[in-house]
Amino acid sequence: MHKIDVDQGSFEWHQLRHGNVTGTSLKSAIGSPAVQKTLLNKIVSERMTEVQINDASSSAMDRGNELEPVARRAVIKKTGLKFIETGLLVSENVDGFKISPDGIFEKDGKIIGGLEIKCPGSGKHVEYLIQGGVPKEYMTQVAAPFIMSDDIQWWYFASFDDRNYERPLFIYKVEASSIPDIQQSREKLSEFLSRVETQHSALTF
Repeated sequence: MHKIDVDQGSFEWHQLRHGNVTGTSLKSAIGSPAVQKTLLNKIVSERMTEVQINDASSSAMDRGNELEPVARRAVIKKTGLKFIETGLLVSENVDGFKISPDGIFEKDGKIIGGLEIKCPGSGKHVEYLIQGGVPKEYMTQVAAPFIMSDDIQWWYFASFDDRNYERPLFIYKVEASSIPDIQQSREKLSEFLSRVETQHSALTF
């Protein structure tokens, strides 16, 4: 696994992600045959076309992007860990697998941990506080770095709501030992990307 330091959201970042499985699409890549098929079509189409940037956004998305640096500083203050920003992490074992972390932690030049930040609505933030752990809808995204590399020892999930004056920050540390079926997920991902390559080649050569 290695990092590429580009600005997330930049055209170069979109180019590097284009035609790859990312942290957000991983769930589909290792999911049911039906969702795999839909994602396969999307990725093959990306490999056959120019980068198409979807500028659609919402007030919630814009707010999340604005709050992310504030949330990262809050996590750093709470944990005492120096999380740094990077554009992409690239798998060296599974070609075509890249993720965009919200922060990484390095030790002796090696990435061993990181951070996934969400800035949800106030009701959802309280739901996360009450239920604890990583919300089910983000579990695969948090598992992605562990699937990418055995170097990853832990990863934090963080929910941040600056409007909540009593508990604005919720963090939960995920250890590698708590991620089930890492090797099985890697194999399933590799098989999926192999099918992507086969289908792309069949259409273009």
